[in-house]
Amino acid sequence: MKSFKKSILAAGLAMAVITTIGGATVYAANPPQSYVNLPFAGSYINAKSDIKYNTGNAYTSYGTYADTVTVSSTYRYCNTSTGQSGFKTNSRGGPKSASVDFEAPNGCKSVSISSSHKVARNWQTWTASTFDDKEA
Repeated sequence: MKSFKKSILAAGLAMAVITTIGGATVYAANPPQSYVNLPFAGSYINAKSDIKYNTGNAYTSYGTYADTVTVSSTYRYCNTSTGQSGFKTNSRGGPKSASVDFEAPNGCKSVSISSSHKVARNWQTWTASTFDDKEA
């Protein structure tokens, strides 16, 4: 009976260790940068937000296949004549990369893009935020 209890205890301890090792690995760029390139779970993650005069783009890519790769972005623009502002949002996902593209309406220019990036692989999760508001 003592041997059985030790086996149960050992199995429980092993599960706790596996759960801890397999738990979430999180990275968050603070403050958000426009570009992040970091190692994660045996490969590299690239995450970027970028605006031009009247367009915006954000992407997340992982060097190998993951369970999920996602990017979610909010793109802000303003009318060059009236100064009135607006925004668009979009999200995409895939097994290796995800990208979203934006275009400002006629007569408008880009103001900023803010994005959340996520890669999940083998019970580990990497997240980061990127932001770009350079003069367009």
